[in-house]
Amino acid sequence: MKKFYAFVFMIAFVFVLAACNGEDGEGQEASGEANGGDDAEVYKIGAIYSKTGPNNPLGEPEWNTTELIVEEINAAGGINGIPLEVILADDESTQEKATQEMNRLIHDEEVLAVLGSSGSTESLAMKGIAMEQEVPLVSAAASIQVVEPVEESTWVFKTPQNDVHAVENIYMYLEDEGIEKIGILTDSNAYGESGREQLEAMAEDYGIEIVAKEVYNMEDADMSTQLTKINSSGAEALITWGTNPGPATIAVNMKDLGMEIPHVSSHGVANQAFIDLAQDAAEGVVIPTGRLLFPSEIPEDDPHYEVISDFYEKYTDKYDSEPTNFASYGYDNLMLVVDALEAGATDRASIRDHLENNITDWVGTSGTFNMSSEDHNGLDTDSLVMAHVKKGKWQFLK
Repeated sequence: MKKFYAFVFMIAFVFVLAACNGEDGEGQEASGEANGGDDAEVYKIGAIYSKTGPNNPLGEPEWNTTELIVEEINAAGGINGIPLEVILADDESTQEKATQEMNRLIHDEEVLAVLGSSGSTESLAMKGIAMEQEVPLVSAAASIQVVEPVEESTWVFKTPQNDVHAVENIYMYLEDEGIEKIGILTDSNAYGESGREQLEAMAEDYGIEIVAKEVYNMEDADMSTQLTKINSSGAEALITWGTNPGPATIAVNMKDLGMEIPHVSSHGVANQAFIDLAQDAAEGVVIPTGRLLFPSEIPEDDPHYEVISDFYEKYTDKYDSEPTNFASYGYDNLMLVVDALEAGATDRASIRDHLENNITDWVGTSGTFNMSSEDHNGLDTDSLVMAHVKKGKWQFLK
């Protein structure tokens, strides 16, 4: 009989213990403190970038930068003595894979925040999950739709300059050049659509008339048909909006067709891959871009000189190649979350609050960030400059 009561007591104890553990687990998940909090043994962050697929020229430098920063932080003792772990995932440049990895990182890995993705289409797919699960998302995509409308983006932030900033710089350049009539050729994806919207919305403010509007698909191998229509429209310049390989293909097609009007593209092609793909057809193409594209031309009194120079040196030493503006997005994405963790924001909600309320005059590689409840990007028009391809290289357009 004593053995029976002892057995019953043990069973009851196990159930009580399981119930207590279940309550603790539920509280941890609700507060977003899984892999965080004051007693954390490691700060676990997720990062989804396009390591493969069409967006590889964007995602690979972001991926490399993340590995570089994590290695450096942990070699220096971690964040306030706690190691940093970033779980990297490749979305293969598809929104399906991006959402799959987003759910895995949130539910299986229980990360504190997610970085990425490289493209606007993928980031917009991840945005809905971030909002539903209340997990901070810091995107490396340019589309303004990633963080607007702000009331539908309370858990979402981004570091690339908005397409609004890029259009403003392009239209100011066209004003200076005396160009009033343009044709636009934009990618059919989310990034291209967002750029097209801003080009159309802001044209009148700068005295620009859009005389031709054409669209292409990322996988298209030739855009000669669209270009022929634009060439006969009276356009004085062509504006393209997309990421490689599309704009590079357009540059080659323009040369083959003998088109001599200026070609201005978006900051989506601010990398060496565009020049490699377009080769001599890239000569003369103009873009808005961040300063990391030509670090040697940044004056020492520029507030971004130190952070860009330091990052450029470390990246080139480790990878034996130059970082691009996309590497700068990877840098700012992670360092903004690191800033929150260093300040004691160690759960999902406090990281979100820190990014919204405490990022003021924060100097990154993409510009100086001033985030608020009305602005989850925090950059302005001056975060971009104009560049052109000259003698096979991107050069600052003075």
